[in-house]
Amino acid sequence: MNRCESSARPPCTGAAILAKRRAATAMLSHFPTRKFEQLTFDDLREAWEPAHLKKTPSFRYLLPRVLVAFGGAKAREMTTERVQEFLDRMRDHDGLSASSVNHYRTILNSIFNEAIRHGRYDVNPIRAIHQFREPPGRDRFLSVEEFQLLLAKCKDPELRTAILVLCMTTLRLRELLNRRWSEMYTKTGVPKKAPLPRVAVEALKSLPSYGLDDYVFPSKSSARWPSPMKPHRWDLGKEFRALVRSLGMTDVRLHDLRHTGPSVLLMQGIPGDVVRRNDTRSDTPAPEEEDDDANLLKNGGVDGTRTRDLRRDRPAF
Repeated sequence: MNRCESSARPPCTGAAILAKRRAATAMLSHFPTRKFEQLTFDDLREAWEPAHLKKTPSFRYLLPRVLVAFGGAKAREMTTERVQEFLDRMRDHDGLSASSVNHYRTILNSIFNEAIRHGRYDVNPIRAIHQFREPPGRDRFLSVEEFQLLLAKCKDPELRTAILVLCMTTLRLRELLNRRWSEMYTKTGVPKKAPLPRVAVEALKSLPSYGLDDYVFPSKSSARWPSPMKPHRWDLGKEFRALVRSLGMTDVRLHDLRHTGPSVLLMQGIPGDVVRRNDTRSDTPAPEEEDDDANLLKNGGVDGTRTRDLRRDRPAF
């Protein structure tokens, strides 16, 4: 009688192990990497989308081209060579700039990195692909005359206030638009200090939202968006571009305004360490001085109050 057939003995260990291995092989769980063979790129993308599209909404407008190229493909078919061919085709045949093509590389790289981080996949084929070399960025500095002309001709109180604050605090537009009156924080939660000349404080006080709304720039309903998705203004670019065109200015963006304050101060001979201390972009503290703000005013800089903690001094405006 075969030992494995004896009812008095436990089942044969070898046969049990073999059956277990066969079942694991059939379910693609015995070999760790084989479980990724059936995954599609869409599986990885769909798991990536919720958090990343919320964080970077602009990715939503780039995804259709990615879906045309890789929708329905197995993740294993997303080889480095295939992705490189896709990027080269957009640059050489579709006429996209290097920076635009790099955005698509960023999306694909992020999808695979997210999958690896959460154990959904094991390798990132985008890692071996280098970004395309981009031309150097351009810096546009407004002259004092252009800045004065913008303020003189701007009739929209919100846009005029934004121009003033962006020029004089070096804040980014989104950093300004998403602020509540009760809080002016950096992304790290540290109160951001910025120079607030008296004219900027008065402009903030004149806003319709002052004392009536939580946000400095609350959202507005329109025919296209009767129920805005966000409680604050998302952009002022359309209004600013119309103003710039009407004045005959060229190559001026809202983002350029944050360079205006520091450049004007430096051109007027204000010491660099004083400018850095009043520049919200600088993470390096300037040397302590007795009263930099007083020196700044005395030497012909912006006229107004000393640097304010925007959160602490909220009642002042």
